[in-house]
Amino acid sequence: MTTQASSPTPGWLGFLISTLRIAVGLLVVGVVFCVCANVFGRFVLNTSYSWAEEMSRVLFIWLVLLGAGLGSLERQHVAVTWFKDMAPTGLRRVLSLLAIAIIYVVCICILLGFNELISGFTSATPMLGIPRTWLYSAMPVMAVLTLIANTLALIAVCRGDES
Repeated sequence: MTTQASSPTPGWLGFLISTLRIAVGLLVVGVVFCVCANVFGRFVLNTSYSWAEEMSRVLFIWLVLLGAGLGSLERQHVAVTWFKDMAPTGLRRVLSLLAIAIIYVVCICILLGFNELISGFTSATPMLGIPRTWLYSAMPVMAVLTLIANTLALIAVCRGDES
């Protein structure tokens, strides 16, 4: 079985996916380093690094949300397709369009909600002083990546290529 992720994607989409893969990989390395540093500090040096705990949390939030956007672009999200697979072709297309519409609504709600969130939000993380607006800006980045993937899925459904 081949997947879209196994074949190279040309053009700007391929560049975006490659860049996101590198970013997600670096975030994984950062999270592992911070957690290992904290474990080493606690069990070997008998001290806790609060910076490592806070930084691993920040990196993990970005890791999860960028990974979700990357998964959307690569069409690698888990989906229960049993009902859709059992449906006739016309209904299958309607269900695909309905799922795409729901994803559009959710992403637009995320973007509008983020705009409301940062309008009065000026605090920073306690130890490192990272502005929370930067921390939570991973949400609209994920929403934009998902909107790009959703638009590509909509184009595929309109062309009749739903695989």
